[in-house]
Amino acid sequence: MIQVTAHGAERMKERCKIKSKSVFRLAQIAFDKGLCESDATGALNGYIKTLYYYNETANNIRLYGDKIYIFCNDTLVTVYDTPKRFQNTIHKLMRKRRDNEKG
Repeated sequence: MIQVTAHGAERMKERCKIKSKSVFRLAQIAFDKGLCESDATGALNGYIKTLYYYNETANNIRLYGDKIYIFCNDTLVTVYDTPKRFQNTIHKLMRKRRDNEKG
């Protein structure tokens, strides 16, 4: 079960434009279905590594939709917007993962 810090909940409401009731549900979905560092390649992987260094408590970063979810173990710490230059790459990787799961 995912936990969400007060700061993480505020950032989700602010940046994801969701209501308080949806915070835990979206955090769980991002944790379960989001892309992790091993799924990313090239510049996107390098960007994720810089996020690890910037957020010292982070040990689990997930990319889901157009957001970056920073987790410490199973606790959501904060949410960032994905830079525009990586959004197409993330959507392609998500699509590839869905296709692999289907067939």
